[in-house]
Amino acid sequence: MLQFITDKLSAGALIVSQLLLTAVVGTDPYFVDVSLELRDERLMYTATLAESFTPDMDVLLQSGDTVTIHFELDLVNLQTDSVVAIADWEHQFLYSILEDEYTVYKTESDRLIHSYNFFEAKQEWVHIRRAFFCKLDVLEDELQYALRVSAYMDEMDMPGITDKVNLMSYWNRIRPAHISEPFMLRNLEQ
Repeated sequence: MLQFITDKLSAGALIVSQLLLTAVVGTDPYFVDVSLELRDERLMYTATLAESFTPDMDVLLQSGDTVTIHFELDLVNLQTDSVVAIADWEHQFLYSILEDEYTVYKTESDRLIHSYNFFEAKQEWVHIRRAFFCKLDVLEDELQYALRVSAYMDEMDMPGITDKVNLMSYWNRIRPAHISEPFMLRNLEQ
């Protein structure tokens, strides 16, 4: 048991040394399978953040610290360039060292997802599945709209370090973003 805890704590030390002593090798995540679906007069959003992980990021996720992705969505009226609906959701990833279990919390559904499989937990962390975005009545006939989506990770406190660690280094310090093709209300009702 002591060896298990020692191994897990050394993972945290590895993260700190990677972030402080070397350049983090990042990736360029992007959104795939983005869709808006009409269900009972409500717009539901689905998407996955692809290419989000690197070996260094995997080590961080298994450190026992909570790592959070923020997803921001804006529905924009293209005629006036005004935002008609906004959503901001968080996905928190936590590995329990003592229970050897992964937990993903999603604010859009207020759900905790538990898994003993690291790959499955990572996939849940970057996937939004039919989340309520807004009511249909915010859209007007004959106007064009676009959906803008982006994601980012918070900075993180690490024990023994005075400065916060910028987790966006794992994503080459660039927010992944997606802008949909223009659409109209009638496109959603088909």
